Amino acid sequence: MPPLHAFRAILRRPARPALLVAGIALVAALVAWMAVLALREIDDLGTANSDNVQWSLAQMDVEYLRFRLAVADAQTGTADLDTVRRRFDVFYSRMSTLAAGEVFLPLRGRAEFESARQDIAGFLEATVSLIDGPDAELRAALPDIATQAAGHAEDVRDLSLAGLAAFAELSDERRGEVMATLARMALLLVVLFSGLALLAIWLLRLNRLSERRARQVEETGNRMRLIVETSLDGIIVSDADGRILDLNQSARRIFGYSDAEARGAEALSLFFPDEDPERAREGALRFIGAQRRPNPHERQFELVGRSRDGRTFPVEISVDRAEGPDGPIYVSFLRDISRRKAAEEGLTEARDRALAGEKAKAEFLAVMSHEMRTPLNGLLGSIQILRDTELDDRQSGLLDTMHSSGDLLLGLVNDVLDLSKYEAGKMRPEARVFDLQQLFDSAVETTAPLAATNDNVVSVEWIGPPAGDVEGDPRKLRQILLNLLGNALKFTHGGRVDIEAEMLGRDRLEIRVIDTGIGIAEADLDRVFQDFERADSSYVRQAGGTGLGLGIARRLVGILGGEIGAESEPGEGSLFWVRVPISLAGAGTAGVPAARTDAPRPAVPLSVLVVEDNEINRLVAREMLQADGHTVTEAVNGRAGVEWAERQRFDVILMDISMPEMDGQEAARRIRAGGGPSSRIPIVAVTAHALPEELARFREAGMEICVSKPIDRTVLSRVLATIGGGDADPDADPASEAGGLIDTEVLSQLRQAMGDATFLTLKEKFLAETEETLAGFGAGIEPDVLAREAHKCAGSCAAFGVVEMRQALQRIEAEVKANRWPEAELRGLPALWARSRAALEAVARDPQV
Repeated sequence: MPPLHAFRAILRRPARPALLVAGIALVAALVAWMAVLALREIDDLGTANSDNVQWSLAQMDVEYLRFRLAVADAQTGTADLDTVRRRFDVFYSRMSTLAAGEVFLPLRGRAEFESARQDIAGFLEATVSLIDGPDAELRAALPDIATQAAGHAEDVRDLSLAGLAAFAELSDERRGEVMATLARMALLLVVLFSGLALLAIWLLRLNRLSERRARQVEETGNRMRLIVETSLDGIIVSDADGRILDLNQSARRIFGYSDAEARGAEALSLFFPDEDPERAREGALRFIGAQRRPNPHERQFELVGRSRDGRTFPVEISVDRAEGPDGPIYVSFLRDISRRKAAEEGLTEARDRALAGEKAKAEFLAVMSHEMRTPLNGLLGSIQILRDTELDDRQSGLLDTMHSSGDLLLGLVNDVLDLSKYEAGKMRPEARVFDLQQLFDSAVETTAPLAATNDNVVSVEWIGPPAGDVEGDPRKLRQILLNLLGNALKFTHGGRVDIEAEMLGRDRLEIRVIDTGIGIAEADLDRVFQDFERADSSYVRQAGGTGLGLGIARRLVGILGGEIGAESEPGEGSLFWVRVPISLAGAGTAGVPAARTDAPRPAVPLSVLVVEDNEINRLVAREMLQADGHTVTEAVNGRAGVEWAERQRFDVILMDISMPEMDGQEAARRIRAGGGPSSRIPIVAVTAHALPEELARFREAGMEICVSKPIDRTVLSRVLATIGGGDADPDADPASEAGGLIDTEVLSQLRQAMGDATFLTLKEKFLAETEETLAGFGAGIEPDVLAREAHKCAGSCAAFGVVEMRQALQRIEAEVKANRWPEAELRGLPALWARSRAALEAVARDPQV
């Protein structure tokens, strides 16, 4: 019988006085016996404490004498200083015990004891620094320490006697307290007996209260059972081994088993027979094997269940552990989530279809843009070649119209390509040094045919001082300006388009494009920045365009971290403004100078290998190159280009990127690795579109220079003039003709500081040392040596403004420090150095630099 029930049965029986008296007597005897034991323990404790205190006080005298003897022996040389320190530490410890020990707390309240203790403590504290100090200082202070120690002998004796006398008095006081305690204990016994009587009354009331509570618990249990049975989720209660103890109506409905069939069965094998028991117990149910409560992240999981009729379905389970009357139990809530899974699969399938559609659209735009550039390359290239022939005024006008139309078509293709690049997340801002005024002039010159078509006037005005050279992303900024200008010119007829530029401090540029066109309603101002949107669709058919210009401008401004907006009124014209971060370039800033618009003189005749699969593109390239006096060899694909490069030495290779059989990157790698006659010559990448990351891959493949399609004859001539060396326009800026290889500002400052003679001598020494360093960059060089030499050589290049060479060496150093071998950088270094050296010598010949 449980103890509580037995006690209640006793309370219900008639009172028996004899048993009650016997019980009280027994309790009294027990209390008396406990009092005797308590008295003995108190007395023993007091005796032990007293003995301990007396021993400690006596030991203090002993340690004091030992310390004095150690000092005396040390003075005579019969004891070392370590003995003095040890005896001091022991005596110091004894005194610290008197000062901090709880058992000595009563003594510290007595004046005679505390006075003697403080005198001794003062002596000890004054001596600590000597004891812990160097041997020489301690040995010198021994006589003084001995004198002071002897002077405190009376203090030690007084301290010991005062302590013993005080503890004798305290012992007497404690005995008196013990007697008082016993008297109080007797009084406590009376209270105890009274309490027992009250306890008996309280237990009777508690019995009645417990019966009432039991009825309430039973009613609560019935309500809880009703809730469990009506729950839509299946509820299963199992023991620590996973055997089913109970389950509700929903669990029986979900799985189709009756109470008799389910109780006692193992839940995992009955309801989830398709699950591997061992795998489940090591995975989702690992807490059962560990006989522990599941952690919060383990309480919800999914398994595949099977009903009695064989239907399988996903089940979401929430489980926790509790303590039951016979041990731990697990309570599990189960839910059939077949419908939810079906809905999730439908959403996933729809998402995959949408992503596939977006990917197909992006790939289609990229492919179509690339394919459209191929005929454009032939068209615009042929127009440039035609300009070299004799034409009458009418033919020249038609040619100008063709060129303008081709440029407009190229702009549309670029818009679509830029949109696909942005949606693919491949657009990144760049940082280059360029001439901002020249960028504005170039944009105005590019849009001049469109302005003339609509009889418009375009002007550029600076608010405040012109910026000059700045550092930023010239390509994206030019595209933004061209899109805003093109939009303004298309919707303005017989009016003006003004460009206002203003530097907001040293790190922000604001551009305002103001036109006198048709204007835009306020409700449409935000909509015009959306793709394929126009404020007036009927007018668009007259103006033309894809409707992408302003949308792409908005995206480009966002990439640069800027803002764009518009202000307009219908019939009053529009104002589009752009604010972008841009910094003024200081003296000596290394970067790529702005491109020149004037074409250089024909370069030294070169032997050029053109690797291009498109016949029209080969024709255009051949005509352009031969017109400048170059010798041209054609290869119809990358494999043929590799074969030509292995058989014959060329001065330069123009390598198309997208080709069948073997693309340009693979062909360049094979040419570099083949060791043929043309393995070290410059390879120029020719591509319809080149992202920054693609340019990096071109460099890794061995192509340091990139020319965009459609090929611009001026750009191509400038590149070949740089490679040919020294035959460019003598009036041109040598840094521009060097293609950004040389920073003329750095070189000019170095020359002015040293004088011509010293400068030229130092330049020759720099060239010789660099040649020697690069010659040592062979396959057998150790990585740490390579990093050190690359760092040293990069510093020399920086002093002479050899920009791209310095950057290449820094990349080599960074790759080595990142535990990667810079194979591509080392392979392209000789060709880069050859171009850099030629550019440096060309610039150095100009006495003005």
